[in-house]
Amino acid sequence: MKKIIALFSLATVVVAFTGCKKFLDEKPQTEIASTEYWKSEDDIKTGLAAMYDGLQQTLDNNYTLYGDVRTDEVDVNQYGDDAFVVNSLSATTGAADWTNFYVTIARANLALKYIPIVKSVHQTSIDQKSINHYLAQCYTTRALCYFWIVRLWGDAPVRTVPYEDLNENPNLERTAAQTIIDTLIIKDLERAAALSNPSLNSVHEANIGATYAILMDVAMWNKNYTKAVEWYNKLTALNKYSLEPRANWKTIFTDPASTKEAIWHLNWDWTVDGGANVSQLIGAGETNSDFMAEDSVWNYWTNPAIRYVDIRGGQTIDTNVTNRDKFPKFYPVNLNANRQQIYPNSAEANIKFPLYRWADILLLRAEAANKLNDVSTSTGSLFFLNQVRSRAGYTIPYTYTGTTNMSLTTMAQRENAILEERKLELYMEAKRWFDLVRTNKVIEVMDPYIKRRQLQRASPPTGFGDPRTILWPLHRTVLNSNPRLVQNPPY
Repeated sequence: MKKIIALFSLATVVVAFTGCKKFLDEKPQTEIASTEYWKSEDDIKTGLAAMYDGLQQTLDNNYTLYGDVRTDEVDVNQYGDDAFVVNSLSATTGAADWTNFYVTIARANLALKYIPIVKSVHQTSIDQKSINHYLAQCYTTRALCYFWIVRLWGDAPVRTVPYEDLNENPNLERTAAQTIIDTLIIKDLERAAALSNPSLNSVHEANIGATYAILMDVAMWNKNYTKAVEWYNKLTALNKYSLEPRANWKTIFTDPASTKEAIWHLNWDWTVDGGANVSQLIGAGETNSDFMAEDSVWNYWTNPAIRYVDIRGGQTIDTNVTNRDKFPKFYPVNLNANRQQIYPNSAEANIKFPLYRWADILLLRAEAANKLNDVSTSTGSLFFLNQVRSRAGYTIPYTYTGTTNMSLTTMAQRENAILEERKLELYMEAKRWFDLVRTNKVIEVMDPYIKRRQLQRASPPTGFGDPRTILWPLHRTVLNSNPRLVQNPPY
């Protein structure tokens, strides 16, 4: 399957995103032209597999690098790159290369063009509902890729059709981020919602629940809280999702297909895909990790008053490892004779990252309710927040009134509590950075952490620095391949 995927997508990917026309002057002997390939439903399934393979390759290491390591969740040890934790990214930072996102988009674009042709020309017997569901997966995946791109880099080139004409200039200028959200991402997701088959709900595919979840996330990003509530209600109406019981919390990450909490998880099978490279960042058996738990997180979850209450701490960070650099959250329990977790070598690591799950959605719903100043007992912000805390093990709920430390009497207090709960519940799930950006709290939260880290490195404590560096730089390779691109200032 891997070989087939590589063969049919090679030409489109290289031409569309390197800007090199010379490549096509010498046709590879193994190349399969798109018009020769898309002939059957099996071809469609292989095309979708190629798209999901692209998503795997895109997010592997970068899932953690984009969503967690620039935040107050982790610090870097001697094996990692200081640039992530002291806000000194540059055009040579490897993760600044967005190419793999566009590879995945290119594969989605191919499928969107040719799936209807397979049905109308080559295999008319394919059920239209199946065709619609295949298309829905492509629209949702393309939207997800663009959503990550605009949140990380801002303005970006947009391509919604395959690059197949050598007379067409492959180099595109950047489109405004908000325009991409309003005219592409939301529209793609709405198309997917209309096409999806709700009875087909694999957690390893872009299903209807995933489509609604991204729409809710986009609405939160747009600060359209009323619309976010509408998409939450759509999710609820599916009657598919609920919090996993406390005793089975770990199952969400090790066997997502068996739990009602999972919405969309990135599937991984090392025997097919190779080991998940991100294991080298967060816990592999043969090496130290690049990152370690930040002091504040470590101290919270090792506090005896917390560690015997909150079931998440010991299952998230390996408190038996003094280097703080092992995160067992994504691994099945595998203990040695001393009851210490055994980690697989990176070549055999399966890590099934959750892209969206129900606790994430509940906490977004709490945030939306808070922004709408909803303090009711059935739809208010604390109604949703307390559900997640209760599942974690806390028996005393937050309240809107009173004078105790469980009293959250202002909107600001409630927002901070929701964000803190998201930090703990969704730790290392690529949510924290986007939470800070979405709520305009990056500098407020990260400035003191970065100043402390700079002092530890004998550097001037300048803090976060230029607010424009909230956006990532464009990698030098990306700039060199497309002369119409302009670097994000001030990089």
